[in-house]
Amino acid sequence: MKKIIFFVFLTGLLSYTEEAQTSNSGSSRPWLLSSSAAARESKRFTLQEWLENKDRRALMDMWLSINTPTPYEFVIGGALQGYTADATTSGTTTSASKNTYFGEVSAYATFIGLTLEHANNNEEGFNDVTGIFNLRLFGNTVQGSHLTLHYGLRTRTATDGSYRLNQPFPAITLQLYLMKYFGIQGNYRAFSPVNESFYGDTTSDEFTYGLFVEYGLMRIFGDLYQERQNSKLNGVETNLERKGSRVGLKFYF
Repeated sequence: MKKIIFFVFLTGLLSYTEEAQTSNSGSSRPWLLSSSAAARESKRFTLQEWLENKDRRALMDMWLSINTPTPYEFVIGGALQGYTADATTSGTTTSASKNTYFGEVSAYATFIGLTLEHANNNEEGFNDVTGIFNLRLFGNTVQGSHLTLHYGLRTRTATDGSYRLNQPFPAITLQLYLMKYFGIQGNYRAFSPVNESFYGDTTSDEFTYGLFVEYGLMRIFGDLYQERQNSKLNGVETNLERKGSRVGLKFYF
């Protein structure tokens, strides 16, 4: 009988204490779970939560690795260039239609890249080898709208060994996507003046601009091309202008 009376008394005391705690704090929190205890509980480290967070982080890392674009980009391209070469010396102009083959390889790491170009011009009897350093100022990728500055060196060598022109140059490229798969591009190069025994004092520049359409990794492009060269040797001035078009393919990786 005494045990029953003690149990009823203890139950009533716990109920009264809980009601008092609720009325004082305005909360339904049991009196055993005080605010300080709740704060400690929220900061408690458990092995179960660590394992759950570890799995969640692994899934997030996998998603990021799949959906984050790589900082490395590679471009391989080739083109056929048809043009008219007009040479004017002492008021006399000669004109001839020529063709040449052009290829390039580029590699980028984020906004910095290197390019190697080669032009095989058997009809005029020379080859061009060009190395270029690229610095992209605007744009996230080479296969997107961008503004890029360049500095390079073009080496033009006669197939018969009669001359060799080493021409450093600054350049600029602007590329704009007008639609998702269609855009325009332009490139200008200003070659530094050089002196060579065959041509004498030589200055030149080059300008290309055109359109492109692409699907996935592949781009088809068509450019208009103009190269101007002025040479003075022994008081004789020669102006050479090559003007035509360039059509080709590029692949982006």
